[in-house]
Amino acid sequence: MSLNVVREQIGRFLESAEPEVMAIKGAWGVGKTYTWHTLLLDARRNDKIALDTYSYISLFGVQSLDSLKYAIFEQAVNKNIIGQAPSIESFKSNAAKLVSSLSKKSLIYFNAAPVIKNFAPAIQSASFLSVNKSVVCIDDFERKSDSVSLRDILGLVLQLKEQRSCKVVLIFNDQTMGSENNEEYQKFREKVIDFEIEFNPTSRECVEIAIPNPAESKQVLVEHIEKLGISNIRIIKKIERLFDQFMTHLAGFEKEVTHQAAHTLCLYALCFYSTKPEVPKYDYVKNIGYRLLGFDEQEDQTDQERSWNAFLREYGYQHADEFDLQIAAAVEKGYIERVALAQEAGKLNSQIVAAKSESSFSSAWDLYHNSFENNTEEVLNALRASFEVNAKVISPLNLNGTVRLFRELGEDGQADDLIEIYVSAHEGNPQIFDLNAYGFAGEITDEAIRERFSTIAESNKAPKSVRDVLADISSRNGWNEEDEKVLADATAEEFLDVFKSEQGGNLSRYVNASLRFGKFSNSSEQQQKIAENATQALRIIARESLINKMRVRKYGVQLDNVLDDEGNIA
Repeated sequence: MSLNVVREQIGRFLESAEPEVMAIKGAWGVGKTYTWHTLLLDARRNDKIALDTYSYISLFGVQSLDSLKYAIFEQAVNKNIIGQAPSIESFKSNAAKLVSSLSKKSLIYFNAAPVIKNFAPAIQSASFLSVNKSVVCIDDFERKSDSVSLRDILGLVLQLKEQRSCKVVLIFNDQTMGSENNEEYQKFREKVIDFEIEFNPTSRECVEIAIPNPAESKQVLVEHIEKLGISNIRIIKKIERLFDQFMTHLAGFEKEVTHQAAHTLCLYALCFYSTKPEVPKYDYVKNIGYRLLGFDEQEDQTDQERSWNAFLREYGYQHADEFDLQIAAAVEKGYIERVALAQEAGKLNSQIVAAKSESSFSSAWDLYHNSFENNTEEVLNALRASFEVNAKVISPLNLNGTVRLFRELGEDGQADDLIEIYVSAHEGNPQIFDLNAYGFAGEITDEAIRERFSTIAESNKAPKSVRDVLADISSRNGWNEEDEKVLADATAEEFLDVFKSEQGGNLSRYVNASLRFGKFSNSSEQQQKIAENATQALRIIARESLINKMRVRKYGVQLDNVLDDEGNIA
């Protein structure tokens, strides 16, 4: 059913005072509830709701029919304040109606119930008596508790319609109702339901629902959502929310940076949240490497992976770069790491500015991507010429891709030349060679690049201090051989200097990290030495005063004869 037809049917339903039951069914996330609420608010603004009160109830967590009846009463609001949460004032109004509606007959509920035990259930049952001529929306129909039967709920719906002159809308995912509940629904459908809306909007209609009247800056986002065929309102709203945050931090950069953010964000969000088999798995997309560039043999690919690759090529996705990694982090965490994003966006921006020159590196790559001509020499010459000009703004990941292409085409000598050109271009930027700090280190597959980078990184590495190592291992709860050697070579005086100069929460972490090496059942001689020197430093501190003796004792350090009974230093 098209969105226009849905609007017409819901509008007609709300404008009429005739008691009836409407069912809105559709898959998870397509925007059934969102659309109902949106159209309900529109009808309120235009004074197109015939009945005076409205109740919205989710069946999720409702444990009994009496609880459902009371919820309908409790959640009722005047149609003029639809969109606002039920309040004390609306509850008082409902209670006043309840009191005025209680007759002698209804007092049977109270007289027949023990005063304490059944007073609340009696109130719940009696409160339902005041529900009359209301619009009642019962959502999450498929999530009802097992303690409430579908038959009883449908019976209550029929009662609301026939005895309370209400208009009832049921919202549910018919694909997850379960066979037993679905059979029960089909059995009573003809008797209870007046008409059904099959809510199955297109991607364009979902965008129209989720992002009505998009600003010019969001047009690129809308285009990517529609191209991917995203028809899940929740995913679209998550994309929009993150994109708004990205726009705040990407102001002032080239428009291509924003466009890449939108392009990658839409794809990653879809893959991260979708469970559809035709949508590539998120980890597969993020770690695609060079599979879409044709560098590697792909006989071992499954049919599903071939289908995913076709999906990604159709969307225009080739591989992830460092900027994309920041998009991925935002999708996974739900927020943006501002400093890291700014750093990678700045690098990408420099590459884009360089790409707009006549010697554009990306234009040189277009000769490879956009042709089936037998032009190997032309492609390699263009890439090398552009590489020499733009090496300073080329990432290690793109260096690897270029070197791989040259090697695949039998040009190992030129490939090695490119590595040296890159090294020379980055003489003033030694940190770029540290693959341990590089997010795509696993994608640097050329051994010559890895070896050359490793040699440079080692030669530029500043020696770590005791404090540096303790800060690292206490934060990540682990260490490497280099960390252990730094601590083993440290004297008790060096540990003393760290412990005495550190204040705050780091102090206890540093002390515990130092002493931990002596607590292993199979501690090496080097590890025992670390613990001994740290312990010696703590004993020196303990001799300074009684209060420091007490502080050191907290760490389980033996302090025999450090201070006498009067607190005098021994």
